[in-house]
Amino acid sequence: MNRRLEAIMAHIPQNGRGVIDVGTDHGYLPAALFQRGYTGKLIAADINAEPLSKARRTAESIGAEDVISLRLCDGLDGCDPSEVDTIVIAGMGGDTICGILDRAEWCMAREYTLILQPMTKCEILRYWLVYNEFEIISEELVRDDRLYQIITARFGGHQRLNDAELYTGSTALIGGDPLFPELRGKLERRFASAVDGMRESTETEIIDRRRLYEEILNQLRDMEGGR
Repeated sequence: MNRRLEAIMAHIPQNGRGVIDVGTDHGYLPAALFQRGYTGKLIAADINAEPLSKARRTAESIGAEDVISLRLCDGLDGCDPSEVDTIVIAGMGGDTICGILDRAEWCMAREYTLILQPMTKCEILRYWLVYNEFEIISEELVRDDRLYQIITARFGGHQRLNDAELYTGSTALIGGDPLFPELRGKLERRFASAVDGMRESTETEIIDRRRLYEEILNQLRDMEGGR
């Protein structure tokens, strides 16, 4: 278990009804939950057969082949809503995660906890969550081979995020994280570079985009490292 998966697992209620790990790959997360005494249902799901074969070998190696349910399916398509109360979707793009959640309207109920770890396009995922009335209840940054953002959400909320917070997470939730200054600095450099590259353009579309990026840059600078 690496730091990223350890951090994800820390958000899973120990006495829950069940967990589905979407895009399970080697099935390490369900295996670790089994080893640590999780008593609910464990589902390892993947869209491809090869990762699911690896997950099967992982389950067999710890004697959990009769406990961890393997599902060859796209996203949450192979999950009965009554089986789980925790949904983990990690290691894929934010836009892909949105698509998975969009097709599973049943997760739009307060009983389900979503633990999401987008690799890219975090801003798209946060926008989707807020637009669809999910409450983002926690944000966490984890340093492993790179910096990861872990978002925990539940349906039933009316949050507002400014444009910069779509990229960083709400400063009220993440501002005190020791890794927050690193994330903010990385984004600040990214948007400053983009703005500089657009300054000479006279195209209306690029001018409008530059103004948006300038606003995001100002919002990032106003965060003052989350303090």
